[in-house]
Amino acid sequence: MMRSLGFLILLILTLAAPVRADETTSGPAWRQSPEWVKDLVIYEIATKAFTSPKGPETGNFASLKSKLPYLQKTGITGIWLTGYSFSDPHHFLNIWSQYAVIEPDQLDPSLGTSEDFKALIEEAHAQGIKIFLDVITHGVMEQSSLLKQHPDWFIGEGWGGMREYDWQGGHIDLDDWWVRIWTGYVTRYGVDGFRLDLGTTRPDLWARIREGAFSAGHPIVIFEESLTALPGVTDFGQNNNWISDGAHSNNVVLEDIPRYYREKFGGSGDYRVAITFADGARAEGVTGAPGPFTVQLNGLGADKVSLRSGYYGTFGPDGVPDVDLLIRGIAAERVIKNVSVRREEMPPLGAAFSWGASVRQELDGRPSALPPTDEQEPLALSGPVTDLHIHIPTLTNGNAILLSCHDNGQVGFPTDKTNPYSAKGSRATIGYSFLFAPMIPIFMSGEEFDATFHALPDLSPEFYGGTNPGQGKWLYGSMLDWAELDEPRHRAMLDDVGRMLRLRREHPALLMPQLRGDIEPQLVGVPFHSNIEVPVPYMRWNGSSAVVVLGNRNVSVDARVTLDVPFEKLGTNNTKYRVSDLWRAGSAGTYTANELKRVVYWVKRDKTPGGGVGLLKIDAIGAR
Repeated sequence: MMRSLGFLILLILTLAAPVRADETTSGPAWRQSPEWVKDLVIYEIATKAFTSPKGPETGNFASLKSKLPYLQKTGITGIWLTGYSFSDPHHFLNIWSQYAVIEPDQLDPSLGTSEDFKALIEEAHAQGIKIFLDVITHGVMEQSSLLKQHPDWFIGEGWGGMREYDWQGGHIDLDDWWVRIWTGYVTRYGVDGFRLDLGTTRPDLWARIREGAFSAGHPIVIFEESLTALPGVTDFGQNNNWISDGAHSNNVVLEDIPRYYREKFGGSGDYRVAITFADGARAEGVTGAPGPFTVQLNGLGADKVSLRSGYYGTFGPDGVPDVDLLIRGIAAERVIKNVSVRREEMPPLGAAFSWGASVRQELDGRPSALPPTDEQEPLALSGPVTDLHIHIPTLTNGNAILLSCHDNGQVGFPTDKTNPYSAKGSRATIGYSFLFAPMIPIFMSGEEFDATFHALPDLSPEFYGGTNPGQGKWLYGSMLDWAELDEPRHRAMLDDVGRMLRLRREHPALLMPQLRGDIEPQLVGVPFHSNIEVPVPYMRWNGSSAVVVLGNRNVSVDARVTLDVPFEKLGTNNTKYRVSDLWRAGSAGTYTANELKRVVYWVKRDKTPGGGVGLLKIDAIGAR
């Protein structure tokens, strides 16, 4: 939902401990991601603003259906639909939004009938497009009939007057109703999965929904807003990686994809460990630095623990390696009360979150996690402790990257900015950092043609109250002007983005995203020289073929980049290589291994047709 209010992410850490064989999550088929998850290119649509058949805020299921051929041609394979159920027309920023849901089990009549909704989904499937519904997991508006029918289901208020579900109140009828609603959207209408606003909240219920859909012959994908993903329940987190900070839409794109992957998955980077003792004293250590104890990063190690969230989590291996930390030199006579770990100097896309949690060891040797609290009991450890071995579950279970979403431009967006989109016409951002990186792409409608932001007439810059209508910058309330596609600038952007998506489809072995378990993708930085500063080129490979991705963010100067291609990744018995310019559809040339050490490539300046990005394909063709 709106990240400006803050969203704390708790990453669970545990002490190394024996793990039972039955704690693995590889388990039943319904827990596995469908095969088609790797093909997803997810496009968020705010239904009422996406089209305007009868003026502002008149978009509906039928008008969206008419745009499906355009989406299919562009290369979209999944729609994140944030506009379908009965909702308040003014609560958030003075416009209709899915987030002010009143009746989650009823379609909004202003969007069409159940027949219209089903026809939309059937046509999407005919076009090869999956549909994911946005689910508001925390509550409903006060005028919901649910409050009269089931007042015991709710506890407390939030979000300007919404009533929150009492998820931990033991309401079996609430649990069953929730499972029935979302399973019904799958079995009745054929939706392909769900995006969970804020987070999963009740993993056990979503596991039931997932299993029910699978049993009905319709495997689904579930992704959550939070950074995490729950193995066997959700497939990936929407906010695994951000290209903007949401509210302000600052461009914080990666300049060094290889470094980002080394640091993101634990291969490098600094970790700060804080130990609180029973007497109240506190000591800290940082990897590679002197201190009261040493912190040694062993990189990726054995799979001991998994990342789970919430009250209902259990812990065990999840099929992916853990970050392995060894803490040495703790004073043996001191009783430890709490241990926390924080990742230092995260790479740019990780700057919005930190790694931190409490850890403890239960007496029976089973690991568990508790939130930090002054009342926490001392760690139950057998005998004096001078060393601690800590496993940290990695942030992966499928891997997504968010270019833009409805949160862009929300409350707090700078008044001197007019465009809350993230790329703003940058092909380097779209290509180098987004569509060619090994992640599942997610972006807001209109980004593909560098749409101009047109605020809906009633869009307010404030969350509540409806002041200053028409002055808001919330991207959810941007009314797309499809006539812009007749203008050369917008058409050229669409052509370039469409070409990037086509190249993904044509070279799936080299350009598709990493999935769960592929912690360290086959990706490496390419040594280079350039006449201007450019992002670090990177190579992705599979077998005897590879692609090299280049970028140029300079809007004034073309980049001349000389590459020292690490051809040894393709095998050591080759003497000749075919090099093709995929981006410009250039003819292939044959290179020797020595010649691959000085391949020259020109990347046109950014924000121009065909500029900002380059893509070379390398195939080993000759054996020694």
